[in-house]
Amino acid sequence: MRNREIPKGLRDLLPDEVKTRRSLEKKASQIFTSFGYEEVITPTFELLEVVEAGVGGNIREKLFLFMDREGGIVSLRPEMTVSIARLAATHMQDEVLPRRLYYSANVFRHVQPHLAQYREFWQMGIELLGAPGAWADAEVISLAVKALLDFGLENFKVSLNQIGIFNSLLDDSAIQPEDKQVIRNLVEKKDLVELSRMLEKLPINDLLKETIARLPTLHGGLDVLKSLPYIEKSRNAVIAVEELMEVYAALKSLGVEEHILVDMGVLRGLDYYTGVVFEGFSPELGYGLLGGGRYDKLLSQFGFSCPATGFALGMDRLALVLKNQEEEPPRYIVGGNNLQVMVQKADELRKEGKIVELDVEGLSRVDLHEKLAACTNYIIIYLDAE
Repeated sequence: MRNREIPKGLRDLLPDEVKTRRSLEKKASQIFTSFGYEEVITPTFELLEVVEAGVGGNIREKLFLFMDREGGIVSLRPEMTVSIARLAATHMQDEVLPRRLYYSANVFRHVQPHLAQYREFWQMGIELLGAPGAWADAEVISLAVKALLDFGLENFKVSLNQIGIFNSLLDDSAIQPEDKQVIRNLVEKKDLVELSRMLEKLPINDLLKETIARLPTLHGGLDVLKSLPYIEKSRNAVIAVEELMEVYAALKSLGVEEHILVDMGVLRGLDYYTGVVFEGFSPELGYGLLGGGRYDKLLSQFGFSCPATGFALGMDRLALVLKNQEEEPPRYIVGGNNLQVMVQKADELRKEGKIVELDVEGLSRVDLHEKLAACTNYIIIYLDAE
């Protein structure tokens, strides 16, 4: 029956799934707030000009677009960082920096849906605005680690890179912009065969080819940075490496280094990143759990020159593997033959913090016990009132 279908890539959430979501949301909100982050809410859709100013025009094929009655083209928000950047540029230019903001929101992308990837999905994240430098990056990354630990996830890593290393290598060559994008995609996908084939066609230095070809395979500690033979020939790449090392040192000071990897293949898919980028994953899951990085030029697109960094958690993916871990409290059901007496008893229990239902079917004591015989979480109170 067509009238029972929902659009492709969307889904209903049943009570147990909602409980898991609310539990994760509560834990994330508590840890974000404890670090001084304050919640903001932005509109569900933005003007297309806003989205493309922040993310770039190449995202249009992934947008849900429609026209409003004034003739403007608007887009359901495909991610939250651009919306936060616009919000900050609109309302916070005169405030004392840095500002720490967090959000919980549904976002929309026209992607091919499959397990753990939907067209409407839920993110929670933070944005640290107005703070440059390694310490700010380390705060954000360590907070991502702490959030995953608070959720109860133990076997995970956060992969770290500095986007300036990759960008500097390609800027030192005569590679055309469209070829740079192809190389970027191949490095991110770790497609070594196609990457090698692509590099062979390009008129660039052999040492540079070798360095780029190695990027997808280099992950581990800081020592992987020694396996990039061309780096010392690029001043900007050397600066980016030094920044990455500073952030890594700060993360050690914050005590989260056991969850940190350096991964030269982490580039992130959005154009606005300018510095350290990172992704969180669990070897047991097979897909990413979070992503973020530094985006110092994004806010200037909206007239507010301000450094910034942040991350977003993929809450749908986390909810798939982190079922509600809180013990379910017992539920009371009050039955009887006098509604007024039943209501009074139910209200007394609710004031004590209990979860209480009324037997609105008016069942007998025997029928009520028989109906709930298989429901181990119910405590039945039956009131015989004269």
